[in-house]
Amino acid sequence: MDGREDCRVRVVSLGSGSSGNALLIQHGGTSLLLDAGLSCRDLRIRLASFGVGDHDLTAILISHEHHDHIRGLAQFLHYQSCQVLATGGTLHALDPGPGFPCVRLVPGKAFEVGTLAIVPIAVSHDALEPVGFVLSDGLATAAIFTDLGTVDRAVYDALNAAQLVVLEANYDRELLVRGSYPWPLKRRILSSRGHLSNDECAATLARLDLSPVREIWLAHLSAENNTPRHALHAVQTALGGSDHRLAIRALPRRGAPVSWDSSTADSKARQIRLF
Repeated sequence: MDGREDCRVRVVSLGSGSSGNALLIQHGGTSLLLDAGLSCRDLRIRLASFGVGDHDLTAILISHEHHDHIRGLAQFLHYQSCQVLATGGTLHALDPGPGFPCVRLVPGKAFEVGTLAIVPIAVSHDALEPVGFVLSDGLATAAIFTDLGTVDRAVYDALNAAQLVVLEANYDRELLVRGSYPWPLKRRILSSRGHLSNDECAATLARLDLSPVREIWLAHLSAENNTPRHALHAVQTALGGSDHRLAIRALPRRGAPVSWDSSTADSKARQIRLF
């Protein structure tokens, strides 16, 4: 990277959805992996395409213990020399054993990794101690919430201070209700500890002050109960005539990675204080 690239925050979606979730976050010499839900092989290949090789990661953040967020983690750690950062509940569920390179995170308590300030934010989801994350270099901020059943004040405030908003749009309600899932699973998804629907995601985004936001990623789309067209239509309808500078993307489950960097953010974006 040249000097200007060193000063930008870059976020890359390596995969999104029930088939596996992983994001790369970079700033200066800091490279973080947020979730490791792809296979070890896929993680290594996709990271290498962005110049991140074996033993190059600064840390791995884990949002919660569900398989689509940790699938490749155990094997992947053989190729990295960094710590895994997760809440106590998530670490307990992972049952790492002695010698596992882990750091316990406390929801709401800010910390630093390399050149980035990070706050884990508790979310309502059917895992032991799940969180979303806010990451900032002090000027540009990304808020990432991929699995949650409802949006509380802490999540809303985090989203309201970001240039990049990554928010779950898991299902279209009609497709879910009419679909083939058994009713116990449907009830779980629909519950306040399940997943956000397209309409719930759209309603949340419509309440935000969008002036600092430059890009919205709709995350964790269900393969059976949603489509990019359904998700984008719900959000675009709710936002109406929003600023034309605002890009809205439905993250693909596979295929080419989607990336954002803070050089695309408004130079007048408000500075964020996390400490």
